[in-house]
Amino acid sequence: MKKLTKYFVFLSLTAISIWLLISFLPDIIGNEAVPPSTETEVKEEEQNDEEYIKAITIDKDTSEHIIRVSDAKYLNIPYDVDKKAGVSIRRVFTGRRINIAVIGVDSRLGSRYKHADANHILSILVEQGKIEITSIPRDTPADAGFDDTTGQNKLTVMYASRGRKAYFEEVANIAGLDRIHYYAEIGFSQAMGILEWFGYNDPGSTLQILRSRTGLGGDDYQRVYNQAQFIKQVILKHFDKFSGLFGKLILRGGLLFIETNLRAENAELIYEQLRLANFLKSPDDIEIRIRPPVPIDYKIYDFSDKQVLMALESKIRGYNSKKNENTSLSEYDQIIIDKLDKVLNNAILDSLNKPNSVINTLKVYFDQRAWMQIQDKDLRRYYRDEIGNLLIDAYEKRKQSALANRVREVIEAEKILFGEKNNNF
Repeated sequence: MKKLTKYFVFLSLTAISIWLLISFLPDIIGNEAVPPSTETEVKEEEQNDEEYIKAITIDKDTSEHIIRVSDAKYLNIPYDVDKKAGVSIRRVFTGRRINIAVIGVDSRLGSRYKHADANHILSILVEQGKIEITSIPRDTPADAGFDDTTGQNKLTVMYASRGRKAYFEEVANIAGLDRIHYYAEIGFSQAMGILEWFGYNDPGSTLQILRSRTGLGGDDYQRVYNQAQFIKQVILKHFDKFSGLFGKLILRGGLLFIETNLRAENAELIYEQLRLANFLKSPDDIEIRIRPPVPIDYKIYDFSDKQVLMALESKIRGYNSKKNENTSLSEYDQIIIDKLDKVLNNAILDSLNKPNSVINTLKVYFDQRAWMQIQDKDLRRYYRDEIGNLLIDAYEKRKQSALANRVREVIEAEKILFGEKNNNF
């Protein structure tokens, strides 16, 4: 029982760290200074672009869209309603506004081409002790550099085709913000690991719920709202638990687990500033904004309720079965294992005298943390260590000790995050 209690505490603390690193950890003392805002605390109303709303919704007009999304017959699952997230009213505060782009990327295993599947901006209002989560649907029109007839000029494609700088400028413009200061990029495998840190027994199913659009009877706007609401609920649940040396250790490991320009040494400072500003004196200290604004009734699901998760998963499974898209976990595991076996065998053949080929073959899988998609934890560790050892050897042969040490550092940090006892890599 004592071991189970310790493990539960560990999971709770690890949960806090990952959301802190994507929502509370801007580098305020790094090379780039965050300028203080000159805004005042006022409310600013804008007109909704009705023609735009009609163009991006699948129904004939906005009123039909509102009915379709909020009609209870589509989901026999308890939920509250948020009527404010899609309305173009913004609270503006005096003080520093630190904007962090949180990007969930969608790329095939082993592919370097990344679409921006989830697009969120977390604005940290340090002095005010508040957070705004601005969420933008993936198919929002954006100049991705293609001919208008291709249908590819979308935000999700823009991230891959034009790079981060252009993407940051675009999402800041859509969100009505001056700029993006920092980013955190999370891939599919990393998201699986994050959900496991939260203590979800079936992270694959939970991730499927958060990624689903049509499977839940909604659309991309409800989907991004679900993701934002999930972030909010995690912060509400775990913020007060983050403290001490162990929290710092978990934070460092979390930062190494994803791709980000946030630095671990600033995490405690930001946390303390928010705490001193009496952050979370009310759940309203975290506000969700959907942009471009589409004024529908957004459903609020309790993602901490196992019964709600099971019901949502059942709905998605039923939808997928009608489309013949269901794949069992064992089948999915075997697909990942076969893929990793193939690339490992090729890298082993090259390991004697072709270090460049080893790196070119394995680096993308290492950066993706591809092993996290395997359910069996022993197999997961095996593939991680095999990929890591081959990369370390290849970097050492190229006299790139710093890169070799980086691989070691990432693996050691992951072992700490997941409570592995034998840290002898």
